[in-house]
Amino acid sequence: MAQLDSAGRLLRYDAVVFLSNSRDILDDAAQTTLMQYVRAGGGFVAIHNTLGAEYHWPYFQGLLGGAAFYDHGPSRNGVVERTSRRDPSVVDLPQRFTLKDEYYNLVPFPTGVRVLAEVDTDTLEGGGKGFSGHPGHPGDHPVTWCQYYDGGRAWVTSLGHEVDLWRDAPGDEQARLFKSHVVGGLLSAMGKEPFCRS
Repeated sequence: MAQLDSAGRLLRYDAVVFLSNSRDILDDAAQTTLMQYVRAGGGFVAIHNTLGAEYHWPYFQGLLGGAAFYDHGPSRNGVVERTSRRDPSVVDLPQRFTLKDEYYNLVPFPTGVRVLAEVDTDTLEGGGKGFSGHPGHPGDHPVTWCQYYDGGRAWVTSLGHEVDLWRDAPGDEQARLFKSHVVGGLLSAMGKEPFCRS
């Protein structure tokens, strides 16, 4: 967190990435730095369990589109579907593809955002019920979204639990597609590619 103790130091970067952080991770100085960074036009990328971080800080929850982790079931296959045609994080993905991951039940759902991908809940092996009793989300179940927020750019995905998705394993199509998704989201949040396109 040393980079988050000074807005001047953080402003050297085009985006910050929160990768599966959880619970309260930022002290008051780091919160102020992150707010100043976003307000100066910085990019914010949140991956997987970051949806379970900073529950008590409304600004961070706003960066996440108001969404928060509630629970999930076992890691299982599901069919992810693009809901955008042109966003850099999905443009190179098939319209529908199978991905094994933890599919988060979110309470509340993201609001005021552009949903880029969702999971077809009818394809979740064993259904969408979570370990803490959430029944799952029939119908629309967003997994990736984006928004402009307070002067900055925020790209969020609930995907990314499975270690295999991060590996460079030749012939692993799921890992290749997932990493393409994340790289596209990162480049757009950095301002290197068009951001948050429909």
